[in-house]
Amino acid sequence: MFISFQYVLAHGIIGGVNDWRQVVIERLSAARMYPYLERCYGNRKAALNLYRWHGELTAAVQTVLGNTEVILRNAIDHQLQAWNKAQIPGTDSWLLQEPAAPLRSLSAAKRKDALRRAKAQAASRPLEHHRYGQDVTHDDVLAQVMFGMWRDLLPNHLPAANPRLRANINRARLWNEALRYAFPHIDDANGEVTFWRVAHLHRLRNRVSHVEPLLNVDVKAQIQEAFDLVASINPVVADWLTGISQVSAVIARRPATN
Repeated sequence: MFISFQYVLAHGIIGGVNDWRQVVIERLSAARMYPYLERCYGNRKAALNLYRWHGELTAAVQTVLGNTEVILRNAIDHQLQAWNKAQIPGTDSWLLQEPAAPLRSLSAAKRKDALRRAKAQAASRPLEHHRYGQDVTHDDVLAQVMFGMWRDLLPNHLPAANPRLRANINRARLWNEALRYAFPHIDDANGEVTFWRVAHLHRLRNRVSHVEPLLNVDVKAQIQEAFDLVASINPVVADWLTGISQVSAVIARRPATN
């Protein structure tokens, strides 16, 4: 049975106790520590142990998600480069130049933001940087593309999605003509499985990036989606990613909460 935040405050679990654990909790803030104190029935020692463990968990999750994002973007980028060159012969980059329709409209805002960030980063390179003064490349811009754009390029399978909407027609076309080839190891004719895997991982990535508690999240199941997504791109790479993951090991040493 969890205690309420009001109970925590009323019984002085936060504030008024002169020991080092209380100092740490107050410096981390009552709001941040509340989920951990609640889960540990107000026990400060247990709550700080749980908080420390949670930091290890998020680091392990971030490693898997970071590698998954790189593998995903490279697979999609490879297909978009080939598709765009077929539409506009002689073009070098769908990120440095305006790409063909419908990729142009589907990626417009996020693509331009990525190009702006890449140019800003290049302009801020110090004199001793090995690429000081060099022009922005396709790979520079690709590295600045946000995870959310890959989800937005996939066929929209949200429950309220209107398949007759022009943007969703364009997403289906791009899937059929290009993106499905980025996932050769899955039978996913309409892209629904891939869409939900990417959508779930994008949401998990946002939670981790904002340091939101994962105490009520089935982390192992969601990380399995990352492995499955990478396996649909290349099973050999998925085996490598599974092998370096520390998520299961961290979950196995979750501390007691009472």
